[in-house]
Amino acid sequence: MSEDSLRLRELKMLASRLGIRFDNLAVLDRALTHASIACERKDRHENYESLEFLGDAALGLAAAHLLFQQVPERTPGEYSRMRAALVNRRCLARIARGLDIAPAIRLGKGEELAGGRARAALLADCLEALLGAVYVDQGWEAARAFAVRLLKPELAILQEQHQIWDYKSRLLHYCQSRRIGLPEFAVVRSDGPDHKKVFEVEVLLGGKPAGKGVGGSKKEAEQQAARVALAQAGVSFDDADME
Repeated sequence: MSEDSLRLRELKMLASRLGIRFDNLAVLDRALTHASIACERKDRHENYESLEFLGDAALGLAAAHLLFQQVPERTPGEYSRMRAALVNRRCLARIARGLDIAPAIRLGKGEELAGGRARAALLADCLEALLGAVYVDQGWEAARAFAVRLLKPELAILQEQHQIWDYKSRLLHYCQSRRIGLPEFAVVRSDGPDHKKVFEVEVLLGGKPAGKGVGGSKKEAEQQAARVALAQAGVSFDDADME
Protein backbone atom coordinates (compact mmCIF):
# COMPACT_ATOMS: atom_id res chain seq x y z
CA MET A 1 0.00 0.00 0.00
CA SER A 2 1.41 3.41 -0.99
CA GLU A 3 2.16 6.20 1.45
CA ASP A 4 -0.73 8.27 0.10
CA SER A 5 -3.14 5.35 0.50
CA LEU A 6 -2.00 4.79 4.08
CA ARG A 7 -2.43 8.48 4.84
CA LEU A 8 -5.91 8.52 3.33
CA ARG A 9 -6.88 5.52 5.44
CA GLU A 10 -5.47 7.18 8.56
CA LEU A 11 -7.44 10.36 7.92
CA LYS A 12 -10.68 8.47 7.29
CA MET A 13 -10.26 6.56 10.54
CA LEU A 14 -9.51 9.75 12.46
CA ALA A 15 -12.54 11.59 11.05
CA SER A 16 -14.76 8.62 11.86
CA ARG A 17 -13.42 8.36 15.40
CA LEU A 18 -13.95 12.08 16.00
CA GLY A 19 -17.44 11.97 14.52
CA ILE A 20 -16.60 14.56 11.86
CA ARG A 21 -17.60 14.43 8.21
CA PHE A 22 -15.15 15.54 5.52
CA ASP A 23 -15.97 15.74 1.82
CA ASN A 24 -12.38 16.73 1.07
CA LEU A 25 -9.86 14.88 3.22
CA ALA A 26 -7.06 17.02 1.79
CA VAL A 27 -8.27 19.83 4.04
CA LEU A 28 -7.98 17.57 7.08
CA ASP A 29 -4.52 16.49 5.93
CA ARG A 30 -3.46 20.12 5.71
CA ALA A 31 -4.80 20.84 9.20
CA LEU A 32 -2.50 18.15 10.57
CA THR A 33 0.63 19.08 8.59
CA HIS A 34 3.32 21.08 10.39
CA ALA A 35 5.45 23.62 8.53
CA SER A 36 8.60 21.64 9.38
CA ILE A 37 7.72 18.87 6.93
CA ALA A 38 7.22 21.37 4.11
CA CYS A 39 10.81 22.48 4.59
CA GLU A 40 12.09 18.93 4.24
CA ARG A 41 9.84 17.66 1.43
CA LYS A 42 9.45 19.68 -1.73
CA ASP A 43 6.21 17.96 -2.63
CA ARG A 44 4.50 19.33 0.48
CA HIS A 45 4.01 23.08 0.66
CA GLU A 46 0.76 23.57 2.55
CA ASN A 47 0.69 23.46 6.35
CA TYR A 48 -1.86 24.13 9.07
CA GLU A 49 -1.01 27.76 9.84
CA SER A 50 -3.73 29.49 7.81
CA LEU A 51 -6.34 26.97 8.96
CA GLU A 52 -5.21 27.58 12.53
CA PHE A 53 -5.91 31.30 12.07
CA LEU A 54 -9.39 30.54 10.80
CA GLY A 55 -10.04 27.92 13.47
CA ASP A 56 -8.97 30.30 16.23
CA ALA A 57 -11.60 32.81 15.10
CA ALA A 58 -14.27 30.11 14.80
CA LEU A 59 -13.41 28.74 18.23
CA GLY A 60 -13.62 32.17 19.81
CA LEU A 61 -17.08 32.77 18.34
CA ALA A 62 -18.32 29.29 19.31
CA ALA A 63 -17.03 29.77 22.85
CA ALA A 64 -18.67 33.20 23.11
CA HIS A 65 -22.00 31.79 21.91
CA LEU A 66 -21.76 28.88 24.35
CA LEU A 67 -21.05 31.19 27.28
CA PHE A 68 -23.88 33.51 26.24
CA GLN A 69 -26.26 30.55 26.37
CA GLN A 70 -24.92 28.73 29.43
CA VAL A 71 -23.94 31.70 31.63
CA PRO A 72 -26.43 34.48 30.83
CA GLU A 73 -26.48 38.11 31.87
CA ARG A 74 -22.77 38.78 32.34
CA THR A 75 -20.78 41.87 31.42
CA PRO A 76 -18.51 41.94 28.33
CA GLY A 77 -15.50 41.93 30.65
CA GLU A 78 -16.72 38.83 32.46
CA TYR A 79 -17.44 37.03 29.19
CA SER A 80 -13.98 37.87 27.91
CA ARG A 81 -12.40 36.50 31.07
CA MET A 82 -14.47 33.32 30.89
CA ARG A 83 -13.62 32.78 27.24
CA ALA A 84 -9.93 33.25 27.92
CA ALA A 85 -10.10 30.56 30.62
CA LEU A 86 -12.00 28.24 28.30
CA VAL A 87 -9.88 28.45 25.14
CA ASN A 88 -6.37 29.02 26.48
CA ARG A 89 -3.49 26.96 25.10
CA ARG A 90 -3.29 24.62 28.07
CA CYS A 91 -6.99 23.77 27.82
CA LEU A 92 -6.84 23.24 24.06
CA ALA A 93 -3.77 21.01 24.36
CA ARG A 94 -5.57 18.92 26.97
CA ILE A 95 -8.54 18.51 24.61
CA ALA A 96 -6.20 17.58 21.75
CA ARG A 97 -4.57 14.91 23.90
CA GLY A 98 -7.98 13.55 24.82
CA LEU A 99 -8.84 13.31 21.12
CA ASP A 100 -5.49 11.61 20.48
CA ILE A 101 -4.76 13.60 17.32
CA ALA A 102 -0.99 13.64 17.86
CA PRO A 103 -0.22 10.40 15.97
CA ALA A 104 -1.89 11.84 12.84
CA ILE A 105 0.18 15.04 12.77
CA ARG A 106 2.80 15.22 10.01
CA LEU A 107 6.11 16.53 11.33
CA GLY A 108 9.55 17.06 9.86
CA LYS A 109 12.31 14.88 11.25
CA GLY A 110 13.86 17.72 13.20
CA GLU A 111 10.60 18.67 14.88
CA GLU A 112 9.85 15.02 15.59
CA LEU A 113 13.24 14.50 17.26
CA ALA A 114 12.73 17.69 19.29
CA GLY A 115 9.55 16.22 20.79
CA GLY A 116 7.18 18.45 18.84
CA ARG A 117 4.39 15.89 18.85
CA ALA A 118 4.01 16.30 22.61
CA ARG A 119 4.32 20.10 22.75
CA ALA A 120 1.24 21.84 24.13
CA ALA A 121 1.55 24.75 21.71
CA LEU A 122 1.68 22.48 18.66
CA LEU A 123 -1.25 20.37 19.84
CA ALA A 124 -3.35 23.47 20.54
CA ASP A 125 -2.50 24.89 17.12
CA CYS A 126 -3.47 21.66 15.39
CA LEU A 127 -6.77 21.52 17.25
CA GLU A 128 -7.60 25.03 16.06
CA ALA A 129 -6.52 24.08 12.53
CA LEU A 130 -8.75 21.01 12.73
CA LEU A 131 -11.70 23.21 13.61
CA GLY A 132 -10.76 25.52 10.75
CA ALA A 133 -10.76 22.54 8.40
CA VAL A 134 -14.25 21.54 9.55
CA TYR A 135 -15.42 25.10 8.89
CA VAL A 136 -13.90 25.19 5.39
CA ASP A 137 -15.21 21.75 4.42
CA GLN A 138 -18.60 21.60 6.18
CA GLY A 139 -19.52 25.16 7.12
CA TRP A 140 -20.16 27.13 10.28
CA GLU A 141 -22.87 25.01 11.87
CA ALA A 142 -20.75 21.86 11.69
CA ALA A 143 -17.73 23.74 13.07
CA ARG A 144 -19.79 25.28 15.88
CA ALA A 145 -21.31 21.93 16.83
CA PHE A 146 -17.87 20.32 16.94
CA ALA A 147 -16.45 23.17 19.04
CA VAL A 148 -19.37 23.05 21.48
CA ARG A 149 -18.95 19.29 21.86
CA LEU A 150 -15.32 19.86 22.85
CA LEU A 151 -15.87 22.89 25.07
CA LYS A 152 -18.96 21.91 27.07
CA PRO A 153 -17.13 19.43 29.36
CA GLU A 154 -14.36 21.99 29.96
CA LEU A 155 -16.91 24.67 30.82
CA ALA A 156 -18.61 22.32 33.29
CA ILE A 157 -15.27 21.71 35.04
CA LEU A 158 -14.50 25.43 35.24
CA GLN A 159 -17.96 26.19 36.60
CA GLU A 160 -17.67 23.45 39.22
CA GLN A 161 -14.29 24.75 40.36
CA HIS A 162 -15.35 28.41 40.09
CA GLN A 163 -12.20 29.09 38.10
CA ILE A 164 -13.77 31.49 35.62
CA TRP A 165 -15.37 33.89 38.08
CA ASP A 166 -13.95 33.81 41.59
CA TYR A 167 -15.97 36.65 43.04
CA LYS A 168 -15.14 35.62 46.62
CA SER A 169 -11.43 36.20 46.01
CA ARG A 170 -12.21 39.50 44.32
CA LEU A 171 -14.38 40.55 47.28
CA LEU A 172 -11.66 39.53 49.72
CA HIS A 173 -9.14 41.65 47.81
CA TYR A 174 -11.60 44.56 47.83
CA CYS A 175 -12.11 44.30 51.60
CA GLN A 176 -8.39 44.01 52.32
CA SER A 177 -7.57 47.01 50.15
CA ARG A 178 -10.09 49.10 52.10
CA ARG A 179 -9.42 47.54 55.51
CA ILE A 180 -13.07 46.61 55.95
CA GLY A 181 -12.43 43.25 57.53
CA LEU A 182 -13.04 39.80 56.09
CA PRO A 183 -16.44 39.17 54.47
CA GLU A 184 -18.76 36.82 56.37
CA PHE A 185 -21.10 34.40 54.59
CA ALA A 186 -24.21 32.87 56.15
CA VAL A 187 -26.86 30.54 54.75
CA VAL A 188 -30.23 32.24 55.23
CA ARG A 189 -32.39 29.72 53.35
CA SER A 190 -32.17 26.14 52.10
CA ASP A 191 -35.07 24.63 50.15
CA GLY A 192 -35.79 21.52 48.10
CA PRO A 193 -34.93 17.81 48.26
CA ASP A 194 -31.38 16.68 49.04
CA HIS A 195 -30.56 15.94 45.41
CA LYS A 196 -31.78 19.34 44.23
CA LYS A 197 -31.38 21.85 47.04
CA VAL A 198 -31.37 25.59 46.52
CA PHE A 199 -29.31 27.71 48.88
CA GLU A 200 -29.58 31.41 49.62
CA VAL A 201 -26.52 33.00 51.17
CA GLU A 202 -26.03 36.50 52.57
CA VAL A 203 -22.65 38.18 52.81
CA LEU A 204 -21.83 40.72 55.52
CA LEU A 205 -19.19 43.41 55.19
CA GLY A 206 -18.20 45.08 58.41
CA GLY A 207 -21.12 43.28 60.06
CA LYS A 208 -23.65 44.82 57.66
CA PRO A 209 -25.64 42.99 54.95
CA ALA A 210 -24.00 43.61 51.58
CA GLY A 211 -25.67 41.17 49.20
CA LYS A 212 -27.49 37.88 48.74
CA GLY A 213 -26.95 35.07 46.26
CA VAL A 214 -28.79 31.91 45.26
CA GLY A 215 -27.29 28.68 43.93
CA GLY A 216 -27.50 24.91 43.75
CA SER A 217 -24.69 24.63 46.29
CA LYS A 218 -23.40 26.75 49.16
CA LYS A 219 -20.27 27.61 47.16
CA GLU A 220 -22.27 28.77 44.17
CA ALA A 221 -24.57 30.85 46.36
CA GLU A 222 -21.57 32.41 48.11
CA GLN A 223 -20.05 33.32 44.75
CA GLN A 224 -23.27 34.99 43.66
CA ALA A 225 -23.57 36.85 46.97
CA ALA A 226 -20.02 38.11 46.57
CA ARG A 227 -20.83 39.21 43.02
CA VAL A 228 -23.84 41.21 44.24
CA ALA A 229 -21.77 42.79 47.02
CA LEU A 230 -19.09 43.86 44.55
CA ALA A 231 -21.68 45.29 42.17
CA GLN A 232 -23.36 47.25 44.97
CA ALA A 233 -19.95 48.57 45.99
CA GLY A 234 -19.50 49.88 42.46
CA VAL A 235 -16.68 47.50 41.52
CA SER A 236 -16.41 46.97 37.76
CA PHE A 237 -16.06 43.48 36.35
CA ASP A 238 -14.35 44.59 33.16
CA ASP A 239 -11.01 43.04 32.28
CA ALA A 240 -9.06 46.04 33.51
CA ASP A 241 -10.48 45.56 36.99
CA MET A 242 -10.25 41.79 37.23
CA GLU A 243 -6.98 40.69 38.82
